[in-house]
Amino acid sequence: MRLTRKELYDQIWSEPIWTLAKKYGFSDVGLAKICRKHNIPRPPRGYWAQKKAGLRVIQAPLPKNSKET
Repeated sequence: MRLTRKELYDQIWSEPIWTLAKKYGFSDVGLAKICRKHNIPRPPRGYWAQKKAGLRVIQAPLPKNSKET
């Protein structure tokens, strides 16, 4: 399965990275490395707990990739 950078970004911010990694057969560290390689921001530590508690959380925007024009 092949995902675009935008699709991966949307998925990373829709569920915790460790559950997403299981879905694709990666470790959470492996998926984090893929995100780092493609300049995809990940939710900070505590993001999911804050979201679950009903607090306002801020999603980092997807920066332009240096390979994109």
